[in-house]
Amino acid sequence: MATSLIIGLGSPVLVLAAHFIGDFAWQTTWMGLEKGKDWNAMLAHCATYTAAFVLFSCLPVNFFLSSAAVVVIFLTHVAIDTLKARFGLITSIWLDQLCHFAVLASLFSFGMIR
Repeated sequence: MATSLIIGLGSPVLVLAAHFIGDFAWQTTWMGLEKGKDWNAMLAHCATYTAAFVLFSCLPVNFFLSSAAVVVIFLTHVAIDTLKARFGLITSIWLDQLCHFAVLASLFSFGMIR
């Protein structure tokens, strides 16, 4: 029973893992400190974040990531992080994460990730 639960939750678990690895583990100090001031740092962070999803989609498991989802993940990450780091419109890490999770949930609901 536990095995089927793990398999059934495979895609959401992989998406969360890709999210946290891309958004936190792979974000360098330079990206974190400069993305609010330097577009190169912002775009590097968002590209690295998106790369985590692409790499996870290459794993030999049942995880689908459409090319449109890759574009949406990148562009929405740029938008959300710009609102937070550059303009200060998103002031809480919790709201920032909620926005990212809403995007990922939407991609699931439209079948762009499965």
